[in-house]
Amino acid sequence: MPVSQDHPQVSIVIPLYNEAGCLETNVTLIENYLRTVQLDYEVVLVNDGSSDATKAFCDAIVNQSPPVRLISYPVNRGKGFAVKTGVLDALGEYIIFIDADLAVPVHFIGACLKRLEAGRPIVIGSRHLPGSSFKVREDPLRQFLGEIFRRFSRLSLSLKVSDITCGLKGFHKKAAVDIFSRSKIDRWGYDAEIIFLAQKLGYRIAEIPVDWYHSFDSKVRVGIASIKTLTEMFQISYYHLTDSYDLGCHGKRRI
Repeated sequence: MPVSQDHPQVSIVIPLYNEAGCLETNVTLIENYLRTVQLDYEVVLVNDGSSDATKAFCDAIVNQSPPVRLISYPVNRGKGFAVKTGVLDALGEYIIFIDADLAVPVHFIGACLKRLEAGRPIVIGSRHLPGSSFKVREDPLRQFLGEIFRRFSRLSLSLKVSDITCGLKGFHKKAAVDIFSRSKIDRWGYDAEIIFLAQKLGYRIAEIPVDWYHSFDSKVRVGIASIKTLTEMFQISYYHLTDSYDLGCHGKRRI
């Protein structure tokens, strides 16, 4: 299907930090899938201050594939900042972001889009639903810390979803703009923040089961990242209590 870069049906946003090892292969997989299912699409690569050859690979991909475009900046700002930057720049009617390592395989883009087209404003992947499958699990320490974060964030922020950090989330454009124009968390706590904001703004969130293949090339230092992310949960509560999110009457709406 011809791609309209002015008004694509779907924008795929991919945050990148030192992803040179998998970037070319995985962008090709994403594009091949989108062409196979005949979607009118764009791919928005966001290079978050990578120090490896990610930028060079991005430039080569953009030169070869018109539906792919690049946003790049020299200093690492965090995954949350990268996702926000890409989402707010996306042109599609539907906006889906996915991790560059494809921990969630590409065909789940179609499952996400199907629910969006059926009228759900937000659709997120979940590894904790019937039908989900951990094809490659994280090491025991990551599993333990991830479960602590999931339980703590659900309890402290009253998040009504089964999975917070799964790297597949989709939005109608209006919902995306409403949420990401208000978000403030630049690093790993951003997942919890956007779900929190979605609930406070009254958006219904659908979850879909996904397969999960953990990548052992992760750049995250688990201990430090866990402490910082838990700290960000308190920041989210502070921003809400001080009306920094500018929710207006939405902030008082019962979800």
